[in-house]
Amino acid sequence: MATDNDRDVMTQAWQNQSRQAPIAILVNGPSSSGKSTLCKALQERLVSDSGGDQSKAFYRVAFDDMVLMIADSLYPISFVQLQGRDTSTLASREPHDGRAAWEYVNDDAGDENPRMRLATSPHTRQLLTGLHRSWGEHLRIGTDLIIDHFIQDEDWCDEVLDVLQAAHANVLLVGVHCSVEELERRESSRADGGVEGRPRGLARRSNELCHSHALVYDVDVWTDRQSTAESVEAVISALDLARPLGPTRRVNANS
Repeated sequence: MATDNDRDVMTQAWQNQSRQAPIAILVNGPSSSGKSTLCKALQERLVSDSGGDQSKAFYRVAFDDMVLMIADSLYPISFVQLQGRDTSTLASREPHDGRAAWEYVNDDAGDENPRMRLATSPHTRQLLTGLHRSWGEHLRIGTDLIIDHFIQDEDWCDEVLDVLQAAHANVLLVGVHCSVEELERRESSRADGGVEGRPRGLARRSNELCHSHALVYDVDVWTDRQSTAESVEAVISALDLARPLGPTRRVNANS
């Protein structure tokens, strides 16, 4: 267990490092794994450790920011129905008609378990590129970031890593894991009519996809085995591992 003095030393180490290069804590994990809860708690802890100094604070950005940029009328019918809302104002008149910003596709594996994958329209994929690039701009001007991401596809992974590398950021890769059983329990509890609702099967499929890109994590946390405080402590303890991206951050990245 780290003492207060140990934490002070670790905090000072990454503060000294951040004066030389921006830091990006890239947190990757499946839907319903507790990434957002972890990232919020981590952000508050880092602010506390810096004594409330805004120049040393970390700022949180997220994949979900993209959804907030999209007009409600471009949401897919399935998502709006999950929220229990009126679908009559949607641009899309039926699922997969090409008019929604994204759709959910079932990658059927031949068993009774749905496996829902996010399929973006070309315009929404372009929006994601812009979101990724905006993170790079924040880093270039010296903003330290906590990035709450759900890296579903290989090209998403390549793109965000390229952005972080181009920004000359010191990067800490954090893998968030959770058992499928707990993911699906959380997923079912989120389908409550709010914006946090998720279709059944997204957690299972995203769990299969988001850790399939050969990323070598600096720290792994298991949110069904560790408390949020324990997960935050694990990330804090690994901050001195933040470093520029290189070929060793992925295994067989080009194979």
